[in-house]
Amino acid sequence: MPELTRCPAWLLQQAQSLMQAASQQRLHHALLITGIDGIGKSAFTLWLAQALLCNQRVTTGDRIGACGECAACTQVLAQSHPDFKAVEPEGANAGIKIDSIRELVSWLQLTAGQSSYRVALLSDANGLNRFAANSLLKTLEEPADNAVLILCASRIGALPATVLSRCQKITLKIDDQQAAHQWLADYVDAPEQALIEAGGGPFEVVRQLDEQFILTQNLLLKAWTDLFLHKGSVGRVADSLSKLDSATCLTHFASWCVMAAKNCAEVQFGANAAVALAVTETRDRLAPAQWFTLHERLLELHRTDSASFRTQVVLEGLFSDIRLQVLSG
Repeated sequence: MPELTRCPAWLLQQAQSLMQAASQQRLHHALLITGIDGIGKSAFTLWLAQALLCNQRVTTGDRIGACGECAACTQVLAQSHPDFKAVEPEGANAGIKIDSIRELVSWLQLTAGQSSYRVALLSDANGLNRFAANSLLKTLEEPADNAVLILCASRIGALPATVLSRCQKITLKIDDQQAAHQWLADYVDAPEQALIEAGGGPFEVVRQLDEQFILTQNLLLKAWTDLFLHKGSVGRVADSLSKLDSATCLTHFASWCVMAAKNCAEVQFGANAAVALAVTETRDRLAPAQWFTLHERLLELHRTDSASFRTQVVLEGLFSDIRLQVLSG
């Protein structure tokens, strides 16, 4: 039998604060959950939605959240709870469209049936295009009674200021390092070091063990070195990444730009020899100020609706500019 989502053990303090707010009827109607990659945003937001729907939620201890035994929990497990609605992007490179948000806004105005809350979950709020975000403003400005909207976002800078200002932002952080290390011990031999190398996100450690992640990273590293070391044309380098979504390319390249600018590849990625080598080999191709400028440009591309274009189209112009910068430098 499937189980309800448990709150990641390293996030229990923040979980307890939200459960206390819910029990005192002072929970904000729009919660924006953010944090670094792999901290546990998806698990936390699903746990929170399930906890709010539970009729006998547990508010203390390591089993905090949904009880798993009441009628509401049974319906959640069966994916048939009438007071829960989840909205996701329609594809890897697609966003959340306005029709989905209009339907969600209408649904949120309904009265909660058998639970104390009516809960909507946007599992990837970064996928909101500007029209969908504008449509969401109505429910943010005029929330229905006992309706809670939970937004999960890795890049809150991609969200319009009008949305951000109407949400309570909760930035997830590890509040129990030992709990994170104990959880990771089932996956790696040196949890503490692995957590540092992954940027601080326990789920990111596990994700980087996945074969598909390794293949993708190797493809990106080859494109990175080919671009900066002039191994092949810009068109060929961009074409080599055409099957990846643009967000993956932009986020990886942006993080490597920061490492190159700060000259810290070996420190931050001690055991990730492939990343350290690629960044070390290329960091002298641009001045630190140029690396930071490139980083900002990559983030700006990420904040736009570039996901609606083919990756090759998004990257070719950028790569051409990079080549010119390298040559002029």
